[in-house]
Amino acid sequence: MSAFDVVATIQAQEGRGDELAEILRASLATVRGEEGCLRYDLHRVRRRPDELVMLERWSSVEALKVHGAAEHFQETSARLAPLLAAAPVVRVLEAVDVADPS
Repeated sequence: MSAFDVVATIQAQEGRGDELAEILRASLATVRGEEGCLRYDLHRVRRRPDELVMLERWSSVEALKVHGAAEHFQETSARLAPLLAAAPVVRVLEAVDVADPS
């Protein structure tokens, strides 16, 4: 499998979206520096301030697995847990027809 995208939707408890965003924002530079990370961008859903979406692109499944097992990822996840309204929804996408799949 070549590069692929991941979309992670993260729902904060009502009124806690800013706290959630700050924790995620603090991790961006570290994750972007991981081998195999091609994109790691945080977004907020318009008109839904407690819903955030991470758009990711990874060079390989192995790189994503290393990311998920990284100590800093585990620490960030633990900090996020008390703020979440539900478990994050993570979708791994397979390109069907895209302009630039690399």
